[in-house]
Amino acid sequence: MIPFYLPLLAGALIHETTASTAAGPAACTNLTTKLGSSKVVSSQLNLQYIESLEYWNTLQDAYKPSCVVYPASAQDVSTALQAIRTADSRFAIKAGGHNPNTFFSSVDAGVLLDMSKMTAKSYDPDTTLATYEPGGVFGDLYEYYVQYNRTVVGARLAGVGTGLALGGGMSYLSPQYGLACDSFRELEIVLPSGEIVTASESSHPDLFFASRGGGGNAYGVVTKYTVQSRPIGELYAGNVIYAFPQKDTVIEAIGNFIKYNTDPKAAIIGTYEKLPTPDLNLNLDEAIIMFLVYDGPDSGAAFDNFTSIPHLLNTLSIKTYPEVVNMPIPLSTELSRGANIFRVGVHRPENNSYSTALDKWRSWAESNKGKYELLSLDFQPVPRSLTDASKSQGGNAMQMPDGPWFWLNYLITTPPGMSEADYNAVQESYRDLVAGTGNAEGLPLFINDANVDQDPLSSFSTFERLKGIKKVYDPDNFFVEKTGGWSFE
Repeated sequence: MIPFYLPLLAGALIHETTASTAAGPAACTNLTTKLGSSKVVSSQLNLQYIESLEYWNTLQDAYKPSCVVYPASAQDVSTALQAIRTADSRFAIKAGGHNPNTFFSSVDAGVLLDMSKMTAKSYDPDTTLATYEPGGVFGDLYEYYVQYNRTVVGARLAGVGTGLALGGGMSYLSPQYGLACDSFRELEIVLPSGEIVTASESSHPDLFFASRGGGGNAYGVVTKYTVQSRPIGELYAGNVIYAFPQKDTVIEAIGNFIKYNTDPKAAIIGTYEKLPTPDLNLNLDEAIIMFLVYDGPDSGAAFDNFTSIPHLLNTLSIKTYPEVVNMPIPLSTELSRGANIFRVGVHRPENNSYSTALDKWRSWAESNKGKYELLSLDFQPVPRSLTDASKSQGGNAMQMPDGPWFWLNYLITTPPGMSEADYNAVQESYRDLVAGTGNAEGLPLFINDANVDQDPLSSFSTFERLKGIKKVYDPDNFFVEKTGGWSFE
């Protein structure tokens, strides 16, 4: 039985189960014939099948695909899409499974394509280009490329999958090199028709443009990334943790960093955490965690405004890049599985918008004790150096306006066992909090952090162009109707 809240979160996709009950098994039977039983698993008792149903948002775990397909090549993906189309089945593509939106990488009574077997990667020292397939996580890629004193622009946490890059991908190196998608040089993509193409600035340039930050599997399934690698050596990085009475001093330091920092080697994330425990007037239910990363062994004065504030812990030291993306955070559960939902905001630093957002978020947290296991508010600067780096590489699907500005990530983890009424109420209230905080005009919402009901693509200045590209590559709306994803309406 599917829990009540899953169709709720899917919104218009509530037809998922009834639409594909018969079609899913038919597609799976065909796929077993074409790909073999080693690549197609239908038994819900199979350990491989069970492992494939683990998602960062555990609400997705309840869905049971008719089978799980483990492609080993682009041709396998092509075969799978054609069989799914023939059977008129629903499907989903799962890489890391980190996107919390319902049906974006999960499916019920349809076909799940689990990309975890596709983990090949390479480095060419002559061109300094790197390639990787979609099945790994960025931590594995960083470990591989560091032997060449190189890295790729990707996630800031080791356990996040490669699909993050298709939604933009914010990195600690982004102030120097742009978003992860800006480093794309070629993409091998299986189109909704099953055709396998290579997209680049010279071949299928429209598809290449849309795939650079235009969101996941909207235009096809990426089966290989060719990206510009970057030099990497020692970094000066760590966490500074503060008690919550320092909230105003820290937010002022964050605001000043957003507005005035001009060193592209310096990157931060400012995270405010709220737990559901009673505070007993001791502020033991909340903390502030700064992620401070400098690309080089000496950060100079870049982080002085943060380290000079009285703090509980300072772990800043020289680290390798794999150590940076595995920094131990005692209070952070960003990669902990749970009933996790993201929302996103975007703001300019004028008029102390960062303080206003923090105050509204904390007020909501105080008024809703017991309705969450964790709340997190993350400040993610977008400096001018980042937007310049993006433009110098041709721009991406967002065509990012000049920095500085910042994205806010609103995370809510709800406790298990909530009634339908309570779950609906807390999600609606949190949605209203984010919407009521407002967004800056003319800035794009960040797909990686957006909830499906925020319709982030419509905030892009390129939205009409993206809609046209979508129609070219998915003319019969196969992906629109048979898998989850962002709206092009």
